[in-house]
Amino acid sequence: MLVLTTLAGMTAVAGDTGVERQMRQRHITLSAENPATMHGLHVAAGTATVLLFDSPVLPASLELGASRERFERIDITERALILLPRLELAPHERIPLTVRFADGHFPHRATFALTTEPGEVDLQVRVFRTALAPEALVEQLGAVQARCEDSGRFSNLLFTRDLGNGIVVKRLNPRVVVDDGPPPLNVVGMRVFVAPGLLAFEVILLLAEGQAPWQPGRIEVHSETTEERVPVRAVDLDVQTLHPGVTGRLALELRTRPASPAELLRIDVHEQGGARILHLHEVRIPLPPPEVTH
Repeated sequence: MLVLTTLAGMTAVAGDTGVERQMRQRHITLSAENPATMHGLHVAAGTATVLLFDSPVLPASLELGASRERFERIDITERALILLPRLELAPHERIPLTVRFADGHFPHRATFALTTEPGEVDLQVRVFRTALAPEALVEQLGAVQARCEDSGRFSNLLFTRDLGNGIVVKRLNPRVVVDDGPPPLNVVGMRVFVAPGLLAFEVILLLAEGQAPWQPGRIEVHSETTEERVPVRAVDLDVQTLHPGVTGRLALELRTRPASPAELLRIDVHEQGGARILHLHEVRIPLPPPEVTH
């Protein structure tokens, strides 16, 4: 369901093309049943389009499919996004824009297409989310679990909501080892998820002030007892790029092996295209719950 409400009677202004544009205020209601819907936004050079969100968003999650130099201003906070194009868009141009919500609830992101319209420009757009009924929520969660099984990516479910029964979840306090000086990444929290056929981690990271933006690259995992290398199945960060002062959740899924009591792992997370490394030592793995047989 998509609800668009246009408030008429706004003042007309002249755009760079010489055609008067009607300045509009609109409401967009996102639907959890169709979370991938792309909503159009009419923008114009020299006019600021303001998006106001009823739920907090992650400023660092903003993805814009165009050079930022094409905009005089791009400002984003937890509740608002301001876009001021420097030049007019081409008549049939569509610039994708995506932002992720901070609470992880459905729909967990909003996707827009920036376009130009000679007769109008969106001055203010309020973005609302609809809540799922309990029956629809159970159905949606089942669909997410099915997609995770198809894609093999545990993070698709982890980034969406907490998991249910049948999985051991433990908070960890790994020993963070640095090569020299203060660590570039601070580990705010860490959890391990263990079940038959599943071994995954969630690491809450905070990039220190003054550091350059960071993205995860190569991951190396070893047993601290046997020095055996543990294959990594998947790694995901819930923001496109981690920026200073912003937390991000790193999901790491490993290929499971025969369980051993209180196993310790060493995890090294290398920076993509850089030299910074996050060293996590003494990562303790609990035993999975016994499989239920019928």
